[in-house]
Amino acid sequence: MKLVMMKRGGQRGDLAVNVDRITYVAATPGPYTDIYFADVHVTVEGTFQQVCARLSANGAAAPSAPDSAAPRNWFQQKA
Repeated sequence: MKLVMMKRGGQRGDLAVNVDRITYVAATPGPYTDIYFADVHVTVEGTFQQVCARLSANGAAAPSAPDSAAPRNWFQQKA
């Protein structure tokens, strides 16, 4: 399990995000970004680019299993 500490968007306190459980990340107006875990979402402080860079950096820095794929690309690709 890879946990990344984040500041809650617009609320007091911190939260730990399990990088392996993230479904997708979405930009919101202002200095916040939504992180989705299937049907549940949390809002964290930071722009979309800042949050994605933080999630990617922490995911890439963590040790990976020998059979794991390349680090996740958090930017959604248009079909």
